[in-house]
Amino acid sequence: MLKKAMNAFVFAITYGALTLASEAASGQSGGNESKLAEKVPVELLMTDHPLVDTVWDLKTGKQISQAELWKHAADKDHVLVGEKHDNPRHHEIQAEAVKQMGAAGRNPFIVMEMIEPKYLKWLKELKPEDVAGLAEKLEWEQRGWPAWHMYEPIFNEAAEFGMRVVPGAPERELLLKVGQGKQPSEENAKSFRWNQQYSEEQNNSLLDELERSHCGVVPRENLGPMVGMQRIKDASMASFMRTAKNSERGSILIAGNGHTRKDRGVPWWLDSQDSTLNLAAVEVGAGKDQLSDYSLADVNRFDYVWFTGRVETTDPCEKYAELLKKMGKKHTPKK
Repeated sequence: MLKKAMNAFVFAITYGALTLASEAASGQSGGNESKLAEKVPVELLMTDHPLVDTVWDLKTGKQISQAELWKHAADKDHVLVGEKHDNPRHHEIQAEAVKQMGAAGRNPFIVMEMIEPKYLKWLKELKPEDVAGLAEKLEWEQRGWPAWHMYEPIFNEAAEFGMRVVPGAPERELLLKVGQGKQPSEENAKSFRWNQQYSEEQNNSLLDELERSHCGVVPRENLGPMVGMQRIKDASMASFMRTAKNSERGSILIAGNGHTRKDRGVPWWLDSQDSTLNLAAVEVGAGKDQLSDYSLADVNRFDYVWFTGRVETTDPCEKYAELLKKMGKKHTPKK
């Protein structure tokens, strides 16, 4: 009983911290404000870094042109384009992926991590003139996502080519249910292939990532709820992508890099016979001028990486510590 209570407490604290962090990143207060963030350009840092806007094939370890990348993507069942949520350049790359697939004569579903099924009604038969009003209907920034204008070009390109934008996220109620250690309904479990279990290596890999991303705040033994939430998100996105494949249209996934990695992310839930192209958008770092300096430049995780400038150079764990301080929690850095 005590263990269950502790897990519930840790889940509540962690979920609350994540919500605060997300709101801070997007400039939202978490209230029911309807005003959207102004279209203030984000000045990326380190844009003179030698790797910025270079694309690398991780199978060969060689640089390729952007045109070569899109040529490789054109015939794939699924194209997965990862992002760091608050980096506008990453969303430009995603919009370009949609445009390039459309120019190649493809009409895939655009599956988005940021959209829950309840918003599907606003996305049917999406037309270019509808895009401007979508932010309010999708409650985009109210739900803590970065400024709408960064993502808007993705919707514009999809609408121009008559592509369907569809939810990738599970229903919020299901996400919270799994986060509380409960099981999905039989229907959801079947649809999401929930009985597909991680190996010990995959589970430990995700725990390592969660420890780092939570900056050592939550003890490793209490991260189980977050593992479940990550898994149900990945399983949900893959479910929508399989539906897209069954319709013979294929898909483009728009999601964070942590979800798009091959070893335990969304691709792991897809059908093994489906062809995929997996691209990570990665911010450059100071003193990191070689491909080998980046942990995400791993062929076991991604097929290609596209380097970009940085949004900021401040250690995110320092910001996280300030948020937790406001919540009355202590912060122990995790290396």
